[in-house]
Amino acid sequence: MKTIASTIILLLLAVATSYAQEERAQIRKGNKAYENAEYGKAAAQYDQALKTNPAEVSVYKNSGAANYRNDQFEKSVNAYNEYLRTDLTDKQKAEAYYNLGNTYMQANKYKESVESYRNALKLDPTHDRSRHNMAVATKIMQQQQQNQQQNGDNNQQQQQNQDQNKDQQNQDKQDQNKDQKDKQDQQQQQQNNDQNMSREEMERYLESLSQKEKETQDKVQKAQQAQKRPLEKNW
Repeated sequence: MKTIASTIILLLLAVATSYAQEERAQIRKGNKAYENAEYGKAAAQYDQALKTNPAEVSVYKNSGAANYRNDQFEKSVNAYNEYLRTDLTDKQKAEAYYNLGNTYMQANKYKESVESYRNALKLDPTHDRSRHNMAVATKIMQQQQQNQQQNGDNNQQQQQNQDQNKDQQNQDKQDQNKDQKDKQDQQQQQQNNDQNMSREEMERYLESLSQKEKETQDKVQKAQQAQKRPLEKNW
């Protein structure tokens, strides 16, 4: 039994040694790639090392740095957060929060960046790089807020102008419709006046005809009466 137990222990030690050697080889390859500015390759090697031994604390820090240099900011944030969950001194945590703040700032997440720098300063009040970068991130965040407010005001002013233009167009259209209606009413009134004048003229014409007819009848009657008178004799 002792022989079997010893054999198992030896096998486990051999496996552990093999994994440790493989992990160290992957880390060395990652470090070499990082030094050569092959950041994508370095990050891949660190990922392999973490799969081999997830408990290796330093690899999280290296992975965060490599992904940061490779513009993979989300992966960098995840790596630094994992690194911060491990057993670190206050100085190490302050440095990690500083790197995390830089990553957030590169990802345009300025609120998270400021919070990370603030955490670094809580752990290490002498961390001047965090103080400086926190001021920069705060200034950028304030500028963004001002721009958003200005854009909001501009959009509101533009909407007001559009509403005013629309109201003016509606008023112009109403005025135009009113002018057209007034013109039509004037034309209709003129037509009515023309018709009234025509009737008046017609009445005067009829009245004139009646007068002429009466005068003619009077002449006829006078002529008839003249014919009926006895002829006076010339004695």
